[in-house]
Amino acid sequence: MLEFKKYRVVFTNFQWIVIGFSLAICACQTKTREDNSTILAKAYDKTLSINEVQSLLGPNMTKQDSFFFIKEYIDNWVQKQVILNNAQQSDIGSTDEIGKKVEDYKNDLIMYEYRKKMISEKLDTNISIAETKEYYNNHPENFELKQNIIRFVFIKMPVSLEKKHNFWSKFGNADDEAITNMAVVALKSGGSAFLDKNKWLAFDDILKVVPINTYDQEDFINNNTLFKIDETNFIWFIHILEFKIKDTVSPFEFVKENITQILLNKRKVNLMEKLENNLVNKAKKADKIKIYLPKYE
Repeated sequence: MLEFKKYRVVFTNFQWIVIGFSLAICACQTKTREDNSTILAKAYDKTLSINEVQSLLGPNMTKQDSFFFIKEYIDNWVQKQVILNNAQQSDIGSTDEIGKKVEDYKNDLIMYEYRKKMISEKLDTNISIAETKEYYNNHPENFELKQNIIRFVFIKMPVSLEKKHNFWSKFGNADDEAITNMAVVALKSGGSAFLDKNKWLAFDDILKVVPINTYDQEDFINNNTLFKIDETNFIWFIHILEFKIKDTVSPFEFVKENITQILLNKRKVNLMEKLENNLVNKAKKADKIKIYLPKYE
């Protein structure tokens, strides 16, 4: 049953409420608005109807999910109305001032949506490798590393695997095919592997997965490129192929995506400026703009 109290709604007898995408509510007491829609809540002179909430329900929501969604929505709506009512009675500025702010916000939102539409229709999002490399080479100071990074591969295999010693003797010099075959054997035995030789990774992130114990990352990386780690049930074969120490310039591959985004944002700004200038010039030619600023000598 839905009970309406001043500024608050209390839900009881959930079994009597059947909520679906069509939202039918059976209740002992209900109220309707002039448009014949069922009222869910009332605060001061405002009402919240069933129709206003119905469209917000997802088609796959369960009856229980729908109930709690509606309950939370009503609670938030009531709170909003109470705050608005009190705000309107307090000294927060004149109605004209608030109206001006609302109008400014509305205009900003309209311009934002229109600019987004123009950009989506006109922006060329293809950034070439040549463009990204040129930007990288011309702005090395922007790509100083804040952390240590490495390119590496590893194979983690069970200590019970009979071939592990044979694998270790070949691991450091294994070609792509050989190391892939080792990884397949490890995976089938319950182990794991990482074989992407071209991917740069932050050493801090690697430490969250690989059981490397070190208090000095730079010293460890400089002195350990091929090593293994023994655990109770597993053994790790690790090969650091290349590394970059923090405070040096990032490798291009590590920052390529960031550069692409930088260039894309620059292109957006330039395109937007060009489009807006064209619109202003077009309006001037059509005699839609008049400026009455006095000229000062």
